[in-house]
Amino acid sequence: MVKKIFTMISFLFISVSILICSDILSIELLYGELDNISTNIGYQISKSGGITDNLRLYVKKEYDANVYCGMEECGHIKKGDTYIYILEKSFNPVFIYKSNHVIKIERSVIIS
Repeated sequence: MVKKIFTMISFLFISVSILICSDILSIELLYGELDNISTNIGYQISKSGGITDNLRLYVKKEYDANVYCGMEECGHIKKGDTYIYILEKSFNPVFIYKSNHVIKIERSVIIS
């Protein structure tokens, strides 16, 4: 009898561990995806001198993510300045949280 109870409890712990690990793996994959996207977006921001409406629409359409300026003054950018931008994407976890969460990364590029 005790053996059966411990077996059931161990299956419960194993299933909870698998669910938590799947959420952590999903978060890590999403972070890696955002990091890859930021390389492409950073190049486009550097060439255009900032975030344009076309770039925002492209990021939303192609990657289902949002990009916006991460500085206080985004309008006064000149060649050679460092431009900080934030890329974010929503995440719907399986087990850890019950609501959507947003994963954000902050990157910087030099305007050329």
